[in-house]
Amino acid sequence: MVQRTKIRSVIRVVLSAFIPLLVTACGPSVVTQSEQQKQPARETSITPLLGAQKVAPPPPKPAVPSPPARTTPASYYEPVGPFFFWVETLTSANPSKYGVMSTVPCVQSGVFKRGMRLVFRYEILDISTGKRVTDKDGATTKVRLQHGEELTARWLIRGSVNALPDSAWMWDVAWDIPPDYPVGSLDYTITVSTKDGRTGTFIPPIQKTVTSDTRIRIVD
Repeated sequence: MVQRTKIRSVIRVVLSAFIPLLVTACGPSVVTQSEQQKQPARETSITPLLGAQKVAPPPPKPAVPSPPARTTPASYYEPVGPFFFWVETLTSANPSKYGVMSTVPCVQSGVFKRGMRLVFRYEILDISTGKRVTDKDGATTKVRLQHGEELTARWLIRGSVNALPDSAWMWDVAWDIPPDYPVGSLDYTITVSTKDGRTGTFIPPIQKTVTSDTRIRIVD
């Protein structure tokens, strides 16, 4: 009996020694405010891309009279053809002869700096046959600029020598804008002449208002 009492006393002593260790290991860690300030902030992989802030609402717009009624010109109801044009103007991936190159090459643009290379790239569809007009048809096509200069386009694959096999083929011609060319809007037309004597002219559709003009712009 005495021996059992001694064993129980020993167990109590052992347990009382381990209890503080168990509390420390399993309980929450306590960090003081000063220690938190010393710890570096954790980096996050989330970058905020969009924010909003409270601002004063805009003032009400003044009342303006209704615009006059517009009448569609009769020419818009006439048959078109015999050709359909799809046209884009782009920056070049190569420098011009004046040593000026776009910082963002080979993208659609309507604004070009003097000295840059302006690229006209387009397709022509024969409405009567539903086929593309290509160099195989013996056709010739030119871009005529507002000062009278004419640029003869070539039938080329997009990307030139670096093009992949499935790259598109289109008519292509470039113009190096003279460094002293007048700034402002640039007018141009595209003409096509086929082997059988048919011709067609493309005039870019534009928007004109008192404050805006969608024609190509040459800037300094």
